[in-house]
Amino acid sequence: MVEESVIDDKGRVAIPKRLREKLDLREGSKVKMISENGKIVIMKPLTPNDFIREMEGFIKEGSAVQKANPLKLKEIWERQ
Repeated sequence: MVEESVIDDKGRVAIPKRLREKLDLREGSKVKMISENGKIVIMKPLTPNDFIREMEGFIKEGSAVQKANPLKLKEIWERQ
């Protein structure tokens, strides 16, 4: 889905209604933005529970990678 918006004199961009509805973004919702290959990517941040769910099973028993506490990883992630 491609939508178009205009940057106002204060640098603000309105997220079109169809995209807000698709991502369940409401007034006061936080979003994260990154610059990626000449694009601005706007994404809904993960909740702590979503993050933990995504990390579960990431490192399997017997893996050479040291196990980590998902909450500690979340804390590191939020500092960036």
